Amino acid sequence: MIKYFRDYLAHLTIRQRLIMLNCFVFAFILVLFSAYSWQILSLERKIESIERVNRLLHNVLEVRRFEKDILLGVGKNNLENLQYYLKLVDEESAEMVGEIQRLAGPGQYREFRIALDNYENIIAQYVSQGGKLDGDTLRLYGKTMVDFCNSILMAQSHKVHEGLMVILYGFTIVPGVMLILMVIAVQVQTKNVLERLQIIRRATRDLLDDNFKPIESDQRIQDEITDLIHAFNKMANELEIKQEEVLQSKKLAAIGTFSSGIAHELNNPLNNISLSADTLMEEFDDMDREEVMDILEDIMTQTERASKIVRNLLEFSREKAPSISLIHFKDVIDSTARLIENELRIKGVHLETCVGKNLPEILGDMHKLQQVFLNLFINAIQAMPEGGLIHLDTREEPKGYIRIDVSDTGQGIPQDKIDKIFDPFFTTKAVGQGTGLGLSIVYSIIKKHGGHLEVKSKPGVGTTFSIFLPVASQNGNGGDSQRKDGLNGTDNS
Repeated sequence: MIKYFRDYLAHLTIRQRLIMLNCFVFAFILVLFSAYSWQILSLERKIESIERVNRLLHNVLEVRRFEKDILLGVGKNNLENLQYYLKLVDEESAEMVGEIQRLAGPGQYREFRIALDNYENIIAQYVSQGGKLDGDTLRLYGKTMVDFCNSILMAQSHKVHEGLMVILYGFTIVPGVMLILMVIAVQVQTKNVLERLQIIRRATRDLLDDNFKPIESDQRIQDEITDLIHAFNKMANELEIKQEEVLQSKKLAAIGTFSSGIAHELNNPLNNISLSADTLMEEFDDMDREEVMDILEDIMTQTERASKIVRNLLEFSREKAPSISLIHFKDVIDSTARLIENELRIKGVHLETCVGKNLPEILGDMHKLQQVFLNLFINAIQAMPEGGLIHLDTREEPKGYIRIDVSDTGQGIPQDKIDKIFDPFFTTKAVGQGTGLGLSIVYSIIKKHGGHLEVKSKPGVGTTFSIFLPVASQNGNGGDSQRKDGLNGTDNS
């Protein structure tokens, strides 16, 4: 029964549960008020009955008093007064017959009436015939009437006492117990809602830290919180899809940023191919086979050079599903450097890389890590409009990480903006020159690889990004892989 009721409640919404609770409270108050009113009215009737029984007892006692005066021969008008009160006792007992029978029972009431009738007959004979009263018999019947009246008075008093106890316990303890049960029910419901809201709160924090996992919900419970969880999971999934789309757009934007360098790089081999082809066409008849082969070999070399540039661009810009594999970090840096080598030359920026030969492999997505360092390199180039130096250094950390420091000699970042650089859409560049998504994407990718970031910047001196990535044997097990330490600032795209 309890399991059925619990399952039934699980299928109700929070609103339906609150309505049910309110209806239960209203019904309980209504029942309590009705019972209380009925009990008060019943108690009032019992008190009125006590007054009538008390009046009957009083009249019987008056009869006994005048009886005593007659037997002792004292006082005046004793017989008339005795007859008057005896008549009142007869009338009142007849009026209260039903009430008396409920209190004393039909048998005792019958004994009372026999005693009363015999008492009346003795008085009637005394009045009509005169003579001497039978005092002993008269006292016996009188005592029977007094005892009977006292007994029904005690019985009614006991019922009044019981009614008072019902009011005391029934309308104080029972409401108190019900109040406690309702408070417990409200607390259980509130705790359930708050615990599930806390799960959503933690999921929101995990989503901000790029460590989100879909929230699992009890399928038996179908309420507003369940709908919220489903909507939240859907929203998080959509955000992840949109993030991938933003990442792809940033790739294309990065290509646009150094497109002039790419155009220049493609123009050189194309010019060489064109000159070699013209030479071959004009002087072919005068050339021997060896000279022709040299020119054709040069054309093939320049064609391969142009093809390699285009292939690198296509490889970088192509949207791919995430692919996790063992990566030599030097491959990431070399492939990224090839993409921006002409941009570096045009902007007068020198890239210096120090990648250790014995650096352990990492487990990750080659293209996403390439996107990380491309963003950092472009940020550094844009921070040095007059030219400068980008220095990349790597080393193995003792806690199962490799550390990559990317430093520039650029403008640096003001201290009041340091804590915001990884916020989406925050940028230190002029309006129209940056989207504010570059470093937020960098942060997201590094977190998904189980790493973290440290940033140091000094205006007028430069900026250093320190990236910590777990080595392949430690990926996902690093104790610090879920934190963001030392965010002290740099440029943001």
